[in-house]
Amino acid sequence: MASIKDAFEESFHDHHALTKIFILAIPVYYCVDLYSKNDNTFWMISGAVFILLFGFMIKCTSNVRNTKNYVLPSLNIFSMFWAGLKGLVALGPIIAVCSWLALTICNFLNNYFPDPNSMKIWYFIVWGLFASFMLTGYLCYARHFKISDAYNLKTIGNSCVDVFAGVLFMIPQILIVDAIIAGPITYIIWLFFGIPHPIAVFFWSMCLILNLSIAGHYLAQVDYEAIASDEKEKDRII
Repeated sequence: MASIKDAFEESFHDHHALTKIFILAIPVYYCVDLYSKNDNTFWMISGAVFILLFGFMIKCTSNVRNTKNYVLPSLNIFSMFWAGLKGLVALGPIIAVCSWLALTICNFLNNYFPDPNSMKIWYFIVWGLFASFMLTGYLCYARHFKISDAYNLKTIGNSCVDVFAGVLFMIPQILIVDAIIAGPITYIIWLFFGIPHPIAVFFWSMCLILNLSIAGHYLAQVDYEAIASDEKEKDRII
């Protein structure tokens, strides 16, 4: 079973992990600063930073899934940015189609379920279903960075429910980790400097990078458990 404890420990104790987290937190902090100043360049810079961080996360997933002896990628900004850009291009169609289908179905169901509480349940079911397709596509792509892998419909159909269940378990566990680690440090910063404060914002930026590496690691574990059946069958035959 996927372990958030293993994901945290292996990410945090990775080679030069704190240095990498610190450096990657700088552009995140810069985006927050631009947003607080209502700077017109915020959207452009934040878009580039999003691509960079997506590349970072997908490389974390790939490293763990391919059993490398490290989790975090090297501090090659161009390599991470390219991985994020290629990943968005590869996964863009499945994200767009699944989002459009989810919106269309939810709008259709609105005509038959006018009660808001009932629709909340349907929203969760519909969006959860299509989110599972997108997540499974992400995991298939992250193995070898092949665009065709993200559209293996047989694998997506067979594994999407298990992947979605794994992600549902991941979310509260990451929140607990954040509460245990970030909570006390945030409290100390609040006592001495107040909130919001640049020190607090930068610390939260570092927490975001750590969370991305933990999520990437955890998703790789889910991938191995939920999607690796074909590889295991080959191993049995050999």
